[in-house]
Amino acid sequence: MIKIQGNRVDMENVGVIVPAWNEERDIRFVLDALGPIEWLEQVVVVDDGSSDATPHVAQDCSEKYPRMSVVMLPQNQGKGSAMLAGIRALSDEVDTVVFLDADLIGLSEDHLRALVLPVKNQNCEMSVAIFKEGYWRTDISQKFAPNLNGQRCLPRQAAELAILPLAESGYGVEIGLTLYARRNTWRIQYVSWKGMTHDMKENKLGRFEGYRVRVMMYKQILVAWIRGWG
Repeated sequence: MIKIQGNRVDMENVGVIVPAWNEERDIRFVLDALGPIEWLEQVVVVDDGSSDATPHVAQDCSEKYPRMSVVMLPQNQGKGSAMLAGIRALSDEVDTVVFLDADLIGLSEDHLRALVLPVKNQNCEMSVAIFKEGYWRTDISQKFAPNLNGQRCLPRQAAELAILPLAESGYGVEIGLTLYARRNTWRIQYVSWKGMTHDMKENKLGRFEGYRVRVMMYKQILVAWIRGWG
C-alpha cells in the first residue's frame, strides 16, 4: 500500500527477510540498521541451521525490536529454502517483500527506501540493488554480475510464486529469480547503493573454508543458470 501526502510517498506493509547461515560476525549490524525503521511492518530473520552464534545474536536483536522475529531451521537447507521460510512467516498485512543478505556493511534506511520505492510506485515488478563506492572487489563483481545480488524488493505474491520452485536451488536462487522474472516479462529496476559492500567469505570463515563455500556457491549458481531454474 502507498499513502501519498502532498509530494511525499509513505510506505506501508513492507516486510524484510534476512536469510542467515553462520553470520555471527556481521548480522547484528544489519539487524540494528533495520530495527529502528518505523515504516517496516516486519523483519524476519531465518537462521538456516547455523553452527555458530548467529541464532543467538538474531534472538537478542528480536528482543530489542518488537517488529523483528526469528525463524530457526533445524538444519542447513540452503538460501532458497530459507527465503521461502521467511515469506511464509510474514504476517498477512505484508504485501511487499525485501530480501537482504546478513553480511551487509553500511546499510541505511536510505538504501532500503531507494530499493522499495520503485516497487511501491509500480515502476517495476522487481528492484535489485547494485553496490557502488563501497569496496573495489564488490564494486567490480556488482558491475559485471548485477543479477547475483541478493538485495531485492518485489510484491509478496510474486515473490512466493517465484521462490517456490527455487527452494532447492541454494545460492542459485538469485539467478533463478532473475530468469523467472525475464520469462514472465517483469520490469526490473537496478538501484545504486552507494557506500555499500558486504563481508567477504574468506574474511568471515577463513581462507580455506571461505574458498570452499565460495566454490560451492558458484556451482549452485551455475546449475541454476544451466537449468533455467524457476
